[in-house]
Amino acid sequence: MEKILVTTDQSVNSKAAIRFAIKLASQRKAELTILHVYHLLKPFKWTDHAFAAYTNEFRKKTTEELSSFIAGIYRDIDEREINYQLVLVSNIDVVDGITDYASRNSCSYICISTRGAGTIAKIFGTHTAKLISCSTVPVICIPSTYHLKELKHILYASDMTDYENELKEVVDFARPIGASVEMVHIAYPNEFAFDKELAEATLQKKNSYKISLLNLQRDVNNNLLEDIDHAVKISKPSLLVLFTHQSRSMLEKLFFPSNATEYSFYGKVPLLTFKKKEGK
Repeated sequence: MEKILVTTDQSVNSKAAIRFAIKLASQRKAELTILHVYHLLKPFKWTDHAFAAYTNEFRKKTTEELSSFIAGIYRDIDEREINYQLVLVSNIDVVDGITDYASRNSCSYICISTRGAGTIAKIFGTHTAKLISCSTVPVICIPSTYHLKELKHILYASDMTDYENELKEVVDFARPIGASVEMVHIAYPNEFAFDKELAEATLQKKNSYKISLLNLQRDVNNNLLEDIDHAVKISKPSLLVLFTHQSRSMLEKLFFPSNATEYSFYGKVPLLTFKKKEGK
C-alpha cells in the first residue's frame, strides 16, 4: 500500500498540506502519516534521567496538541475521517528529519505547505526549497492559501529529455484518482514541433492512458518560469508537475530568476516535483 507523508509544525499555514494529504490518501486508498519534527536542547545541568522525563512529557503534550489540531482540520472539511499515524521525530534539522523518515519508511509522496502567496522567494521558504533539492521521494508543495478541491487535471511541463519515463511516473500518480494528463513542451524558436494528433495517439498507446499535448513557443523576453506560468493559465490544471535537477544552482535558475516577481499559479496550484534521473 502507498504511504503518504505530510508535515506539520502546527501552524495555520501547514493546514493546507494536511487537508490535501487527507484528500489524496482517501482517493488513493493510501496510508497517511502526519509528521512533526522537533528538537529539544538539554540544559547543561540536567541529568539524563531528568531530560528523558522532560522529553517524554513534551512528546505527550505535543501529541495531544497535534491530535486536537488535526481534529479541528477535519471539522473544517467535508471528508470522512481516515485512519492516520501521528509521528514525532527528533532531529536538529527539520528537512533531514523529514527525508530520513520518508526514506526509511518507503513513503510514496511528501506533502508540505508553502509559506503563502506572493513572490517566489516568499513562497518557497527554506524548508520547501531544501526538501525539493534533496528528497528522493516526490514532493507535493501546497500553497497555504490553497482551497481543497478535486484533482481532475494534471499538467506536466517537460523539457523532452526523458519524457517517456517521466510520463510513466505522472500517469502512475494520475491513474488511481482518474485525473486527466496534459504534457506541455515550451519549444524554442525553430525547434522541432510535434504533430499533435500523432503524438497524442502514440503517448496514449505507450501509457495505456489518455494524454493530451500542449505545444507552446518560448517567449525570448521571458524566463522559463514566466512561460510555465503562461502554460498554467492556458491549461488551468489542478496540479503542476516538474522534474528537477537536484542542484542548488538549477533550482535557483528555475525558482529564483533574477527578475522574480509574483507568479499567479504559485498562490493557487499545488506543485508536484520529482527528482530528474541522473544524466537526463
